[in-house]
Amino acid sequence: MKNLHLSLATVSFHFSIGAAAAMLSGCGGSQPPIGAPGAMPQSAAIIGQAHQQALFASQVLAFTSGIYVSENQSSESDVFGYPSNNRKNRGPICSENSQPTYDLAVDDRGNLIVPSPSYTVTVFKGPGMCGPKLGTFQTMYYPVDAASSNAASGTIAVGIVLDGASGDGSIQLCTLKKGCYANLTDGTQMDFVAAVAMSKKGDCWASSAVPTALTYFKDCSATAQSATGYENSDAGGLDIDNNGNLVSISCSEVSCSTPVLYVYSGCNPKCKKVGGPFPLQGASWYGHLNEDSTRFAAADYEYGQVDVYKYSPTTVTYLYSFNSGLNSDISGAAYNPRSKE
Repeated sequence: MKNLHLSLATVSFHFSIGAAAAMLSGCGGSQPPIGAPGAMPQSAAIIGQAHQQALFASQVLAFTSGIYVSENQSSESDVFGYPSNNRKNRGPICSENSQPTYDLAVDDRGNLIVPSPSYTVTVFKGPGMCGPKLGTFQTMYYPVDAASSNAASGTIAVGIVLDGASGDGSIQLCTLKKGCYANLTDGTQMDFVAAVAMSKKGDCWASSAVPTALTYFKDCSATAQSATGYENSDAGGLDIDNNGNLVSISCSEVSCSTPVLYVYSGCNPKCKKVGGPFPLQGASWYGHLNEDSTRFAAADYEYGQVDVYKYSPTTVTYLYSFNSGLNSDISGAAYNPRSKE
């Protein structure tokens, strides 16, 4: 199992508006010293640099959609924002100051939800990318995933890999204002919960690895039902497409010999397979759909990149990958705006 206890190795990459502006101002190579032939007067150079910084800042503010990518390592900034279409492998255009994380999620309003192994979940304001922090709450146990329709004022379902009280995994129900107020588990099959999904109607699902299972909670209530017709050979990330289908990765830390993607309808608790298994490029625990459910971005930790696929419930086709500015320990990827479900 790829260690659930995070490595605290330092990540050397650090992104900031100031650094980016400096790169913009120096992108033509070394500049002649002030006063040398061909040198720009000092006042003009300062004005030029200020203009470039203002231009870059305006570009960041205009960055209203994109792909968030998280890294499972320790650094000052482990969540980066990329363009929605990144075929040219551009570097990140913005970042959030966050602790290491596994998956991350975006809600209906574009708010970003980041669970951390420090037993916290942080919410950043949408709808644009890399907004200010709205708040943080504490979880009782180790969170690896989250889902919500409205993380700012509504319920957030948090996937807990192992519940310290029972030894099983669980879903904790929390809000920014109240913190965590309920713990959903079935007590028998939810060891190593890998992911959680929440529908707009307020139903919850958890995928778990030991044994491989999908557990359904109608209305996110305490009554657990084991989903039938679930063909995954392993746990993995969950999402919901615009048709209400459950999109399920079969690949987790426990084992990932053949990373694939399944699409199911229902699962309340009876699943009907709609499509799959669709092969993925590399081992990916997590991934999410874009607004119109035509693209799926998977966090490929095997090759240290984000893999983008063309998506429909019955066909998933690889398109391209990007890795600029990322280390090898990619963990989560999520579009903003997300699937309309």
